[in-house]
Amino acid sequence: MQAEIVNWARWQQFFKRRSERQLPELDTSEDYSALPASLAKSLAIFQLGESGGGTIIEQARQSLIDDIDSNYANAIQLFVDEEHRHAEILAICIRNLGGNLIRRNWTSSLFVFARRLFGLRLKVLVLLAAEVVGICYYHLLAARLPPSRLKSLLAQLVNDERAHLHFHTDFLRTQTQSAWRRVVFVCAWRMTMLAAALVVLIDHRGALRDLHLRNATVLRRWRSYARLAERLVTDSKSASHSKSKLLEDAVAVGTNSVHGLNFLEFEHPGASAT
Repeated sequence: MQAEIVNWARWQQFFKRRSERQLPELDTSEDYSALPASLAKSLAIFQLGESGGGTIIEQARQSLIDDIDSNYANAIQLFVDEEHRHAEILAICIRNLGGNLIRRNWTSSLFVFARRLFGLRLKVLVLLAAEVVGICYYHLLAARLPPSRLKSLLAQLVNDERAHLHFHTDFLRTQTQSAWRRVVFVCAWRMTMLAAALVVLIDHRGALRDLHLRNATVLRRWRSYARLAERLVTDSKSASHSKSKLLEDAVAVGTNSVHGLNFLEFEHPGASAT
């Protein structure tokens, strides 16, 4: 495998441009009373998870890893800011669904513990798992909802998470240039994704049941997204496509467009090989 150099300055510019977006509002005139209460409870768990992530910023700034620089640390800062924006969007959705925000959840605490326990490389791996979770879950929810502002906001989150996925796979690909490192990554990745799948099926079983999403359907989509993320890290050819069609390569749920938003709008800032 050729050694790869990622242009972290382009990622910084990419996130900087996106940081200028206004926080959207949910149309309060829409009636969501027909949706199950479990949906708001499920989104509240994700909202709590999107609210953290600050410790990785200082770790990225202090890291001695050769393949990153100050631009990467700045991009991480902007990435965390975008995650916090997601938390605000989800909070709007939850309140309009008649739900309440939560301050503590066992799965969120477990995720935070895992991130704080590890070094930068494994921490990014855990964050990558969270992006796969978000892409899969938000997409499945959006596909089950009737046309609405809520549906389009979930589609927007999917697009944002796709960018995050490419950002993290760019980093992990620079850390898996040798065969043995790729083997270690694949083993750690598959174990992490298995654990994440079990946690979501347990913690969100109410919403999955009420929205008639079968566990087999969720796991099938999950496996497709996880395998694609794995390829983006371990296969430079897969990662070389600047517009990797994530949701087409995976087993798509219905259409790639949800309520006027295209899931494939993300354009990769790009990377160069030497």
